[in-house]
Amino acid sequence: MAEKKPIQRDEIIGALTLVIMFAAVLIGREAGNFFASFEEMKNLKVFFEVTEEELSDYLREVLEGESPDLDVSLTITLPSVDNTVKVVTEMPDYVRRWLISVTLSPVIVRQPSVSDVEMTFTVEDHELINETYRFEKDKVPYLGLVDRGIGLEIEDVLGLREIVEEAASSYGGEVKVQVKGRVKTHLWFLDAWLPFSTIRYPLVEAPSLVYESSKWQEFDGSEITVTEMGQSVHIGARFSNPTRVHSIRENVTCSVFMDGVDEPVAVIEKELPLASSSEGSYVFMFTPENEGDYRFWLETQSRIILSLAESPILSVQ
Repeated sequence: MAEKKPIQRDEIIGALTLVIMFAAVLIGREAGNFFASFEEMKNLKVFFEVTEEELSDYLREVLEGESPDLDVSLTITLPSVDNTVKVVTEMPDYVRRWLISVTLSPVIVRQPSVSDVEMTFTVEDHELINETYRFEKDKVPYLGLVDRGIGLEIEDVLGLREIVEEAASSYGGEVKVQVKGRVKTHLWFLDAWLPFSTIRYPLVEAPSLVYESSKWQEFDGSEITVTEMGQSVHIGARFSNPTRVHSIRENVTCSVFMDGVDEPVAVIEKELPLASSSEGSYVFMFTPENEGDYRFWLETQSRIILSLAESPILSVQ
């Protein structure tokens, strides 16, 4: 019989080296996959699915004395998914990585899961709801969304009505609504909370410019009370926009009257645009053709801004 050759030390070392290298590759691949999946979990997107119109309708019903419920939806999706259109037309990076890993190795990227939702609902910084809503674990799909439907029930409806009325009066019909909270996420043995927050400013009534002051003035802006016939003058009017995010464009009509004459001697109309939380001055040009005392009237299609009795008087000589 042929004598068996003893296994050499170098062969043992070589075999162990191969095993260690193979194990290191598998461990590294699993570790890389885990951290990639963890990054996906940390950056999951949360969409607050309720429109500003729905919030406005809800707050109007509260003002009308009703006690409605507000149904909202939280949509959780992968960071590379923005909306349903992109889901159809583009393949997210998450899926590309998954397909590549399936092609090159048997490692499968694990999908994160989501379950419970903690939510705080505030109106004008007054906390009205602070609840935890329990849900079963759901995996976040590669090409889909996870919806969390929640019905918000406010117990102190009278308090909410007072808050809305005060805000609408102060901010031109605009009300600040904030929803913030956390979604519980899961990956392997890890649990984490994914925070979310959104602020909306629905309108419970159409905003309008707030009248501040007006005067007869020269071209340089200095106030006058007397001028000469045929000399052009300006009517300067100052307005403010009380809203915090909404710009306003409003048509303002300036009608000039001379004492003793029933019909206006001039009618000037202007569209006044004004950004949120700002003030602006606008001028209406007028040239008196007769001697006498003149006043002006400011109005929009829906309201009188300044009556003749409140107008400053310009004496023309």
